[in-house]
This record gives sequence, structure tokens and C-alpha cells, in this order.
Amino acid sequence: MKGDHLMRWLTNIKMETGYDFSRENNIRTKTEYAAIGIEDGVIRAIEKDAVPKEEETVIDGQGYLLLPAFADNHIHLDKGHYGGPWQAVVPVANGVQDRIREEEGFLLNFLESTPEKAQALIDLVAGNGATFLKVQVNVDPVVGLKNLECVYEVLKKNSHRLEYEIVVFPQHGTLATEAKGWLTEAMKHPAVTAIGGLDPATIDGDIEASLKTVFDLAAAYQKQIDIHLHDGGTLGLFEMHRIVDYTEKYQMEGRVQISHGFCLADHPEKEIIRIAQRLSQAGIAINSAVPLDGAPNLPLLRRNGVKVHVVNDNINDHWSPFGTGDLLQRASRGAEKFDQVDERSLAQCLSMVTRGVAPLSWEGELQWPKPGDPADFVLVPAESAAHAVARVPQERVVIFKGEVVSQK
Repeated sequence: MKGDHLMRWLTNIKMETGYDFSRENNIRTKTEYAAIGIEDGVIRAIEKDAVPKEEETVIDGQGYLLLPAFADNHIHLDKGHYGGPWQAVVPVANGVQDRIREEEGFLLNFLESTPEKAQALIDLVAGNGATFLKVQVNVDPVVGLKNLECVYEVLKKNSHRLEYEIVVFPQHGTLATEAKGWLTEAMKHPAVTAIGGLDPATIDGDIEASLKTVFDLAAAYQKQIDIHLHDGGTLGLFEMHRIVDYTEKYQMEGRVQISHGFCLADHPEKEIIRIAQRLSQAGIAINSAVPLDGAPNLPLLRRNGVKVHVVNDNINDHWSPFGTGDLLQRASRGAEKFDQVDERSLAQCLSMVTRGVAPLSWEGELQWPKPGDPADFVLVPAESAAHAVARVPQERVVIFKGEVVSQK
């Protein structure tokens, strides 16, 4: 509530309550209709037959299914085409290196339109149900901190509809960027929560110097880490093991993430299990946009204790013309790609876009919502979380801290 402290009721909503195991090999999700009492942006009560008082505010849930709001753990709001004139991708020969050279040529010219484009992207992803964004922002020798300052101003204007964190991302190389002192300067920004890194071997050309720079800065300024690792094969896997080593050395367990991790799709299962166990012990999460080729085996990682976040990453920029900005669609793609087709497996895929939150556990125990949880929801016309992941309904009501912030 906006300071009046009256209970707000979200009524006529469908909630999952458990699984019906009575039909062999045909598990069904049980639901019931309920009402949720909200005060100061937090769930205070959950009732089957709440009758609000006349002075209390009521939001009619239209009989829609209640889901936890979505969280995009890795998204770029700068350097894009979305929100401006259409632009397909310009072909390049040598992957990441050539894309970086392409980027160096337009970054300064893009600054003027970045606020408008960043806002358009926020409207897209927030309208689809995201109430948390972990935003990657270029800090590099071409634009310095200009993208950081620009994107931060846009995010502040949207604080009524979502929460956010900012990752300083040295797209042009950690060592080249810090040679100019830009990463150290960025660490001092009050909104920055994490430092990124990029392919220590193929971009920086020095795995140890690259990782040491990232971890030294993170430790000195008490920031998290998100390393973008595109390198595949044995090189990528070696780099991943070194990231685990550094995480343990710097005692940063639970504060490091690796994005993309294409090397995890290049090795036999026993090798993936070995690194997955190390990632799990170090509390290192994997962020994946579930590309059609090169996606890590997400179910295998999760079975071995790795936290997995399915993310949007980039949407219609110079890297890719694709992207819907819909995390529910991304979760659905992950389920389809890895054959997660039964009721419980589909439902658990939802947790990859909600920071691990799912209404029911695998055993069918109610995990969410509960009093004390943030009142951040997505309402969809679906029978269950499994149904929502499989069918991806486009109708959405998005609620952030108890307020309706989007409806379509």
C-alpha cells in the first residue's frame, strides 16, 4: 500500500495446492481458489473465503493462476536496436572478436538513443512479467562510464515496477578496460552490485591475469561476479575450473555466476557431472539463454545441485536479431529442448525464471506463496504452472509490491 497501511486483497485467484498421485504415470496438479491479503508490498494473509471490508482495496484476479513474478538474471539494456529502427545482424567472420570491433564503431553514436531503447526493452520484459532485472552495462575504453550513467537513470525511473542490480561488463576485455582505470571507477558507483568478465583466454589472452583482476576488484569493493564464458571445448572447461578455483581462494562462494557456459555442452556426461559438483559446492550459478545450439544440459546441472537461471540476455541487437523478452517463453524452450514434458518436470522449469521459486516441490509440498513473501506475482489463464510453461499464455497481469504494474 502507498502509506495508508490498509490491507489490499487480491481475490479470485487460482493457487496450486499439491499433486494428485492417484493415477499411475499421470500426475495432475491440484488447485483451489483463494484470496491474498497484502500490506506494505508483502503477503500478510492467504484465505480461501476472504471477505474484504468496504474500505479495503480489492484486485479481482479473474480466476487466473497465481505464479511468482519472473526475474531476468542477465539482460543487456544498452547497445541494442530494439525500440529504434529495425536492423538485422551484420555478418562477421570471427565471432566475438569481430563483434567487439563492430561495436567499437557505433557505441558513441548510440548514446543519444540509449535511454529510449532501454525504456522500450524494460517495457517489453516487465510487461511479460519480470519484476527483477540484473542488467549488464558496457564499461569500456570507448564510452567509459557513459552507458552506466545512462542506463542507471532509466532504471531509477522504473523503480515503481521492478527491482534491479547492475553488472559492470568489460565487453572489450577486462585487462584493456582496467588498463584505463574504468573498472575501478565503475566499482565506486552506488548502484553497481557486480563486476563482469569475458573469455579470459580468447579475449584477454591471459587467463590468470584476467581472473585475478576481476576477483581482486570484486573483493576490494565487495561486489558479486558474473563472467561471460563463450569459450567452448577443453579450453572453456579449463577456464571454468579456474573460476571455481578463484572463487574458493577468494572465499566468494555464493557470489559468482557464469553466463553462457557453452563448454558445458561439449563434453561427456561424466565430465559435466564433475564440474557441476564443483560449481554446486562453490555456489556458482549458471545463466543461460537456452540457445538452439550449445545450451548446457540444464536438467543435468540442476540434478547435481547447480543453480540455473534462464535469461533473455540480448534482444535484437548487433549480436542477434531474435528475442521476445518473455522469460516464460524461454523457460518453455528450455523444457522442450531437454524433453521436460511431464507435469512435475514442466512445473519445475518455471523456477529457472523465478530465482528458484516454484509453487510446489517435486513431492507436491506447497513452497509458495506464504505470508511474509514479497507480493510480486504474474497472473495467467492457465490450469497449472506446467500448463503455463508448455502453452505460454500471452495474457498477463503483473503485480509488483501489491500494485498492478502491467496488464495485457
